[in-house]
Amino acid sequence: MIKTSLHIHTFEDKVEGYIIKYNVYELIDWAEQLGFKVLGLTCHKKIIYKNEYVDYAASKGILLLFGVELAMRKKIKRNDLILLNIDPREAVTIEKINSFEKLAEYKKQHREIFVLAPHPLATRIFSMGKKKLVKNIELFDAVEHCWCYSRRLLNSNKKTVKITEKFNKPFMATSDAHSLRYFNTDYILVDSEKLDPASIFAAIKSGSFTNVTKPKKIYQLLWCVANIQLKKYILYIFKFRQIKKNRHS
Repeated sequence: MIKTSLHIHTFEDKVEGYIIKYNVYELIDWAEQLGFKVLGLTCHKKIIYKNEYVDYAASKGILLLFGVELAMRKKIKRNDLILLNIDPREAVTIEKINSFEKLAEYKKQHREIFVLAPHPLATRIFSMGKKKLVKNIELFDAVEHCWCYSRRLLNSNKKTVKITEKFNKPFMATSDAHSLRYFNTDYILVDSEKLDPASIFAAIKSGSFTNVTKPKKIYQLLWCVANIQLKKYILYIFKFRQIKKNRHS
């Protein structure tokens, strides 16, 4: 069984990197210690790719896969989704995809890409919601089991799993890592004899994997969300003051 995490953000993330303390190399080092063999780098908007990342991961016995988290934006709603198993040479084209229709057209010509619906019912702004998930269900190769849940009070996964069962879609756990605190609580064990992209994604599509996930305490979720939002607010104020200062200098 191959320990796999396919939704990860790092310091290099062009949108949320400023709230993340670890870079790609530090992620790989930590993942090696925890026994991970496959990592999916899925930063927002931009595909973060360097040959050095691949080589460094390989030196640690890890297969590093490149992806991106895109926004199928409509007004203030982001409608996030994730593309994996992409060719970095296609970065310019992929990064321009901003609608489900454009993604459908791209996937017709690139059947190798793996499309994941992340945290589909978790939030009103970032998540696509039930209606869009069901409407575009054939686009998705898998649906994410959201890490942000508790045993009783907060668990969008209960509704999501009903949709995945109805449409026979793989329901896979990820950490959606912005911090290494819960990196080792939500991941999948893939049943594959080969450590290569085609074999890993084929196994996931066929349901040959096991979810490893742990409900969080309410205080853990509140701390995590508050910590991230507080960092965003402080940095926003700092940037605003810098812009204002520059305008008057």
